[in-house]
Amino acid sequence: MVTQEFQAIILAAGQGTRLPEVLADSPKCLLPIGPYPLIWYPLNMLQQHNFQEVIIVVLESERTEIQQTLERAPLKIKMDFVAIDSDSDFGTADSLRLIHDKIKSDFLVLSCDIVSNVSLFPLINKFRQHDAAMAALLFKSGFESDVTLPGPKTKHKPERDLIGIHPESDRLLFLASTSDFEEVMSVNAHLLRKNGKMTIFSRLVDSHIYVMKKWIIDFLLKKENFSTLKGEFLPYIIKKQMSKKSGSSVAAPDMHSEVGVNLKSENDIFHYASNSQLEQRIQKATLFNDSRVKEPYNGDLIRCYAVIAPKDSIGVRVNTTLSFFAINRKISNVWSQFFKEQEHALISSHAVINSTQTKEISVGDSAKLSEKTSLNFSVFGANCTINPKNIINKSIIMTSAIIEEGCNIENCIVGSRAVVKRGSVLKNCLIGPSYAVEEGTKKENQHLTNADGFMEIDIQ
Repeated sequence: MVTQEFQAIILAAGQGTRLPEVLADSPKCLLPIGPYPLIWYPLNMLQQHNFQEVIIVVLESERTEIQQTLERAPLKIKMDFVAIDSDSDFGTADSLRLIHDKIKSDFLVLSCDIVSNVSLFPLINKFRQHDAAMAALLFKSGFESDVTLPGPKTKHKPERDLIGIHPESDRLLFLASTSDFEEVMSVNAHLLRKNGKMTIFSRLVDSHIYVMKKWIIDFLLKKENFSTLKGEFLPYIIKKQMSKKSGSSVAAPDMHSEVGVNLKSENDIFHYASNSQLEQRIQKATLFNDSRVKEPYNGDLIRCYAVIAPKDSIGVRVNTTLSFFAINRKISNVWSQFFKEQEHALISSHAVINSTQTKEISVGDSAKLSEKTSLNFSVFGANCTINPKNIINKSIIMTSAIIEEGCNIENCIVGSRAVVKRGSVLKNCLIGPSYAVEEGTKKENQHLTNADGFMEIDIQ
């Protein structure tokens, strides 16, 4: 079983620095996506793949709120929360280092901000088939391309990666951000000589879903200079798979040896990736060898692979305000692609809905939608209140927000605990958390916020 072979880890201690317009003091992983908090989606994904337990890394200051929220969510998976000091500047690799004593097997690690209907089995099977050190899942890009973000008109420039994959074996050979290059991208000639071919993709998105060998945790524990997985460790291990081991020597053959390579330093990644002599002999004897590296004991010890999600699948990382808005705008339309009919409802059974004019809406727990309202293609967060005589289209009304009577709201985000007072007309506006829109306000393409709400100044 997958659950016996792999442990599952969700990293949810991020600060959400690219979501300041909607976050305020709320945990990123509890942002509303349709009727559920963001972290519910990767948890449900694991549950659908028969995982029964998961380790969740969170900030200490957010632990209680996250636990209490998930206790009310429709989940059966057992959750083991591990808290990081809220003042610590922990990256994703640091988080794995923190839980090293809990990791007893190969593992699957996911970011808390993934909303996807992609099956994980092709990724897991690729990892198994090639006895990989690491396998990464890649999404197609462009999910947000047809959505206009509320607020002042700005040209959105998405961050892009350059991802090199061997077209025949799916070996992951190159990973870098486009920001690392100015106009010309340089590729090491040694890389091409070793592999012959490489396809470079610029419109794929790293899902931040990885399957990894247990020894990677052991290596990270020794090498504390790696703070992040995506930005630091992955480019390193991808490059290392084609490297020769420095200062290494082949040990005398021993069929029972646990380590088949003598290494001078435990800082060398090959010390952790080394096969036993028996495994080496099996690899040399087998008819199938996916490695293009011919020299014995060289790069073949470390193998990294990529699996590209099917074109018709949905895969979004909700790590920007645009992606947050896009997935919520489309959630009703794509819900049937995520779940079987009636498996999970878009409208909470704990919501109070008196409106008779609704179309493609999602409603969270304890939301109150009054009569004499027209509510279409919108998401209504938990505990929000929509008073009578309101028209709301293509918008997100977040947790505990209040819309007073007689408002017309189109293509807007109304932040948590914000209040839109009676008679306001808002189009393409982004209303910050806890902001009060004055009565009779008429605004378009504006970002209305308590400006100092995003900055804390400590005066000694």
